[in-house]
Amino acid sequence: MNEQERKQLIKTTFDTVATRYDCDALRFFRHAAALLPETFDFDGGESVLDVAAGTGIPALAIAPHLPRGVITAVDFSEGMLEQAAATCHAKGVSNILFQQMDMTAMTFPDATFDAANCSFGVFFVEEMAGTLRHIAAKVKHGGKVVTTHFRAGSFGALAELFLSRVDAYGLPAPPPGWLRVASEEQNIELFETAGLAQPQVASHDVGYLLDDAEQWWEVVWNAGFRSLIAPLDEERLARFRQEHLAEVSELMTADGLPLDIGVLITRGVTDHRSAGS
Repeated sequence: MNEQERKQLIKTTFDTVATRYDCDALRFFRHAAALLPETFDFDGGESVLDVAAGTGIPALAIAPHLPRGVITAVDFSEGMLEQAAATCHAKGVSNILFQQMDMTAMTFPDATFDAANCSFGVFFVEEMAGTLRHIAAKVKHGGKVVTTHFRAGSFGALAELFLSRVDAYGLPAPPPGWLRVASEEQNIELFETAGLAQPQVASHDVGYLLDDAEQWWEVVWNAGFRSLIAPLDEERLARFRQEHLAEVSELMTADGLPLDIGVLITRGVTDHRSAGS
């Protein structure tokens, strides 16, 4: 699969899951986003770029902390942005602007924004450092750039069972891209390679108990995991689901099904003078 085909698969996947991306089973995205305002420590009047904005979860967490500011939220998926705009309208949020844009080729002038955020997005591209450098270029000198990535061990035994069954069905099961930035050391190296100064990483637990195996299927079906089983026809997909949920059910405890999610939130500062920008 070449780069263009891979991008199209990502776009199609997220267009497809957009209407269910905010479901309760995936609430770890909201838990992680709630940590962003403290990470940025806004003054309240900043112009913020939110990259790979999805259905607006990070932007909606940040928006109340920018009473005099504005968020420009970009995403590759029109479906995700439509869902984000609808949510903002329903909540009466007016300081978020949405634009469909490839995060590897944004057309904003350099040094446009006071800060930038990218939650669970950078690891979708092959050239992560180049993409992060591109994001940082859109931020003024001395501005903050923040990323959120899954920590090693996230999804635990549930993901192991899923990927093993994907492999058993003869489907490609490459290591998840987020494993490239799943440690503090990897994130520090990424920020330094991208030319960002003073990188700092904070680790947080944002997991919880799912009610049952069906809720785990909501995680699979309404997020990136879905792309791995997209090639299955209806009959094989139904069989895959039945077999997988049977094995997942064996992990149930008296309290529920543990969904272990850890996140690494990394913050750096733009230094365009040293980067020669």
